[in-house]
Amino acid sequence: MLRHDGSVYLSTCGGTDIIQRMGPQANTPLHIVGRFDDPHTGAERSLPDLAEALKGRRTTCLWSDLPVDPFFAAQGVRQLPSAGHDGPFGGSLLIGGVHVQLGDWLEQARPQHVTLRYNLPNHQRLFDAIARIRAATDLDPELVFVSRAMQLSVALPGRVEPSLIRLERFLEVALERADTGAITVGRISRDVIEKHDPQDVPLYRMLAARGVRVRIMGGMCLSPWLSDVSGVELLPAGAEPVPRFLASLDVFLYRTGSFIEPYGRVVLEAMAAGLPVVVAANGGYAEQITPGVDGFPVRNQEETLHALQLLVLSRDLRHRTGAAARNRAIEVHGPQAIALLASHYLD
Repeated sequence: MLRHDGSVYLSTCGGTDIIQRMGPQANTPLHIVGRFDDPHTGAERSLPDLAEALKGRRTTCLWSDLPVDPFFAAQGVRQLPSAGHDGPFGGSLLIGGVHVQLGDWLEQARPQHVTLRYNLPNHQRLFDAIARIRAATDLDPELVFVSRAMQLSVALPGRVEPSLIRLERFLEVALERADTGAITVGRISRDVIEKHDPQDVPLYRMLAARGVRVRIMGGMCLSPWLSDVSGVELLPAGAEPVPRFLASLDVFLYRTGSFIEPYGRVVLEAMAAGLPVVVAANGGYAEQITPGVDGFPVRNQEETLHALQLLVLSRDLRHRTGAAARNRAIEVHGPQAIALLASHYLD
């Protein structure tokens, strides 16, 4: 528990007591709270990467409001305790999204500053979270939006900050990809039906009928309609490492159904892997794409099929668009962008 002793306070971070001195230059800890129970959820993957970017420059602690998946536990994430002397006490608090449960721990935290990320489109939960933070901490949270569209949707002040992505693994894919002759179109998502556009099933059937291979990781939910289609491969989420899966593709396709992506980091990962992307124009990722240069934002089935046909038929267009996509991903998420993003979380 946070204890006060004049100008000195005691904070607990990861089971270690850290004596800190109050003041504008103090290296106070940054407590990052997310929901780390599912390794296939993109919303949380940027948070350990942020902690890594701050390593050696600020004490950073990662906490989960649910039991921690081993993937995240290996990155130092710990579950929030129900009570006791260990928790996100003191310093600054970064709440990873409005999906995080703001339980009794928030009253005990006594942060000096609170940042709230808005990365899932649920306005009521955002307003409820703001009210809860104010009541528990007497602080107005600083809002961080993962895309300009997310900020405009609620018309609140704050900072637009794309989800942090470490690109190294994906950039290697772009350099190693070799032409195999056959064209493969594919995508990655969580294995839930709302992550897929209703028009994707007939689109995949059309592609397969034209000799284009289709690979969908996170596509088992489409089995009732596609399991018997030759040339369409459905894989569970996480069946392959993401870079290896992207290396098997020539074109990345990403549209969603009822769920509109606030950012959609998987699209930028595919771009970093040197893939031309055909994506729904209503996702947050579309803000990072110049149409016809480094990707193809599409609004309907006709535009989607047209963009795919152009890419399938032209090796030069695939290579040119993929190279531009890789450069754009580096611009948005490369070392300079990460350094700038991390600077917002330094004392």
